[in-house]
Amino acid sequence: MITEMPLCHKEIDHAFPIAPQVYSYLRARIVNNQLPPGAKISEASLADSLNISRTPLRAALQKLATEGLVNTRPNVGTAVAGLDVAQLHEAVFIRAALETAVVRKLAEMKADLRTLDPIVEIQKRAAERDDYAEFFVQDEAYHAELARIAGVPDAWRLALSIKGHVDRQRYMLMASIAKRSLRAYEEHIKINKEIRSSDADAAARTMHDHVNSVLELDAHGLTKDPPDRS
Repeated sequence: MITEMPLCHKEIDHAFPIAPQVYSYLRARIVNNQLPPGAKISEASLADSLNISRTPLRAALQKLATEGLVNTRPNVGTAVAGLDVAQLHEAVFIRAALETAVVRKLAEMKADLRTLDPIVEIQKRAAERDDYAEFFVQDEAYHAELARIAGVPDAWRLALSIKGHVDRQRYMLMASIAKRSLRAYEEHIKINKEIRSSDADAAARTMHDHVNSVLELDAHGLTKDPPDRS
């Protein structure tokens, strides 16, 4: 188990707000499992190594806690949370609703998707060399750009706020199932084609399946069905 998570001064640019940088840094390492479930995050060590006060650090940790990515307990400290499968299923449900609405809107408005072309091309190259980190970055860019073109950028920002466990699962999916990133790229190409053909129903179905594919790991024994909350 990791007892602390030291960062280097170079990771933080003090010319910009500190809390968002610490949040982004920690979130990325939780998602890609560099900080695995149970890893302890020492406020004292982090604040010292970054030469910052605990105020922005606590703000970053609070945001991570709101997303269910860390647990903070008085007199115990902060540790990376385990994967909450119930939250995962709920976040997938919400994200699918948002993103199917986005692509349906794009198909109906006959949107110009040319700004997506360089993104999916970079995705293709990343998938071919199994570069999960780069593919993940471009995947985020692709979905954000869909929402921007549709004129509803807040739809993606809302999805971002609830999909921490989804991102952890997505990263495991790419690393665990052969050529999964290449398949995701092909799904993006299919969605683009259906939008360009003004086939709103087909685009919505493909996006729904694309978003829900993160649950494939259930079949590989890496996640379980969500517990009954009733």
